[in-house]
Amino acid sequence: MFFGNALISWRCKKQDCVSKSSTKADYHAMSTTCSEIVWLCGLLEELGFPQTTSTPLHADNDSAIQIVTNLVFHERTKHIEVDCHSIRDTLESWVISLPHISFNLQVADIFTKAMIRQRHQFLVGKLLLVDLPASIREEMLLYIKFRTLLILDIRLSIYV
Repeated sequence: MFFGNALISWRCKKQDCVSKSSTKADYHAMSTTCSEIVWLCGLLEELGFPQTTSTPLHADNDSAIQIVTNLVFHERTKHIEVDCHSIRDTLESWVISLPHISFNLQVADIFTKAMIRQRHQFLVGKLLLVDLPASIREEMLLYIKFRTLLILDIRLSIYV
């Protein structure tokens, strides 16, 4: 999940059950992500940052998007009705939107799939992940060490 351009949350989890279709697996992932979006939007609203636009939930599976947006339940989707209602309600209340994203631009692949170096670098660029220059890294390490020593010194002075 992104807050503006900053990555604030990501999850890679082994699914609890084996799915016979990629649509069902993607749909369950969308349901979990939708719940997290609703929770984060509530948290941000409590902190004084109300949501002004819908949060895009990018999906690369057209079938999963169709299950959410289609008002008619088909025989083959009975087993996911409950999750579908919650995602559809969230979609209809404009908390989320469901734009289709090409599988080539799916940023989550960096966490779940093996890929060639160029593709990996492309996705790292999309996540805005950068390697800090050595000088900044050394300054950060010195700062962390200083803070740790300061905290230890304060604790020791309290006990003396």
